[in-house]
Parts: sequence; structure tokens; C-alpha cells
Amino acid sequence: MSTSRFSLWLPAVLLSSVVGLVGCTQTSPSYSAPESGPAGDGPAPAATMAPSEAGPTTNRQVARTAALSLRCADLNATAEQLRQLAESMGGYVASESIWTSANTTSGNSRIVLSVPSENLDRFLTEAAKLGELVTRSVTARDVTEQVVDVDARIRTLRESISRIRALMDKAGSVTEIAKVEEELTSRQSELESLLAKQKALKNQVERAPVTVTLLRTGQSDTPQNPLLIGLIQGWEALQSSVAALFVLIGGLLPFALVAGVIGWPIVRRYRRRAAARKAASAGSRADSADEARTSGESAGEQPEPADHDGGDQSEQHRSDAGPA
Repeated sequence: MSTSRFSLWLPAVLLSSVVGLVGCTQTSPSYSAPESGPAGDGPAPAATMAPSEAGPTTNRQVARTAALSLRCADLNATAEQLRQLAESMGGYVASESIWTSANTTSGNSRIVLSVPSENLDRFLTEAAKLGELVTRSVTARDVTEQVVDVDARIRTLRESISRIRALMDKAGSVTEIAKVEEELTSRQSELESLLAKQKALKNQVERAPVTVTLLRTGQSDTPQNPLLIGLIQGWEALQSSVAALFVLIGGLLPFALVAGVIGWPIVRRYRRRAAARKAASAGSRADSADEARTSGESAGEQPEPADHDGGDQSEQHRSDAGPA
């Protein structure tokens, strides 16, 4: 009896075991163990697929830059044509430095333009027609991994911030609220930094900077000695300063002539009056000196009789005292 019951239950147990194993095998790929986030605020989001695992359908994010060297006769005219060409394609001038010196063998004229990446090739082709093409270079940098990584981190941080805000509503004590707010502030700061990086990467991919070097006819595109360039620029600056000084002197000379014609008679009259005043003062001083001398002489003659009488009296006194 027991053997018959065992023979009846054995197929049922085996059948249920097989069904359970099949069910576990089918549902195991969709199951993921919950993992705590950085702050222990719930399960972490699923990991983002790496760029190498994304497959061939992933759009590559490429940042491109270009450089041109053109030899032309008129630098200003060529620079204006480059500006108009960039604006017609949705670009703009990022920086500009045009050196229009008298020396045709020196100078470093450069203009940096920013154009949409989709119009870069067409812009380079049209810009090369504005002068004699000397050099052309294009560089490309794949930033797909950086873009995917930043996007994934932003997505993760946003989900984490949402969970932290939910925890804030459940926090009871002041200490718990302060801790949750501190963690939320840290996550938001990191999110803003990633958003700025994402924007910069997007700008690098969507726009391409083009550096155009403008050369005069006969000017070499190789960099020159900085000391020689400094001496040439210093000499040109000295010439400009001397020319400006001569212009200033030439501008002031008519005013100086008019001032001399008007002011010379006045100065001459003043000098005459000053000379006459000086002569009169000298004459008065001479008269005063003569009067003082005359009075001094008259005062010096009066004491002589007294001295003479005194001398006679002394002689008479000695004569009287002698016989005694």
C-alpha cells in the first residue's frame, strides 16, 4: 500500500520541480537585487550601458576644429568677407586681430570664427576661394563616452534628488531634516556642475571653431623670431610717435605766431618801463650816496680844530712843566 502511494506521488513531485525551475529561469533576467544609493535612500537605478556596448546604432558625438591660412592683398577686405560668410551660415566672429603695418613681411593677422559643425566643410570650401590657400587642417575628437557618461550621471542624480525629497517629507526630527537637506544640497550642486559640463560638450559638438590666418603677398606662414618682430614693432611705434609729435607742433605753430605778433609789443613796452624804472632807481641811489658822502666829509672836518687846540695846549703844558 505504501509502495503504491509513493509511486503515485513521485511523478507529481518531479513535474512540479520542473515547472518551478522553468519559471525561475524565465524570470531571473528581469530581477535585480535592490542596492542602496550613496545616502541609503533606496535602490539605485539600473546601470547605463557603456558606449562600447551601445551597438553600432549609437550616434557618435564628435567635436571638430579647423584652421586655414590664406594669402591675400587686402587684409581688411578679406576679413570682412569672412565675417559675412560666417554669418550667412549661422556663425559669428569669436575673436579678431588684424595687423595692417607698413611692413609687408611681418604681422600676425588672425580671425577666429565659430560656425555650425554641419556647415564646417562648406565654410572651409567657400573661405578658401577668398584668397590663395596656403594651409588647411581639420581635427576631430570623439566625445561620445563623455556625453554618455554625463547624461547617465545626470539621470542618476535627478532620480536620487527625487528620492531625497521624498525622504524629507518623512523625516521627523530636526536632526534628520538637517541631514537630508545637507545631502540634497550636495546632490543639487553636483547636478548643476554636470549640467554645465553637458552644455559645454553639446556646444563643442554642435559648433566648430575655425582659425583663419591672413597673410600678405610674399609673407611667409612660418612663425618668425619674436625678438625681430618686437624690434620691428618698436621701430614702427617710434615712427608713429615722431609723426604725432610733428603733427602736434604743426598744429600749435599758427597759434604761437599769432601770440607772438600780439604779445611782442606788450612785452617790449613792459621791458622798456622796467628798464626806465631800474635806471631811475639806480639814479636815486647814486644821489643818495653822493649826499651821504658830502655830509660825511663835512662832519669829518669839524673835529680838526679841536685836535689842533688840544695839541697846542698839551705842548704848552709840557713847556710850562719843563722849567719847573
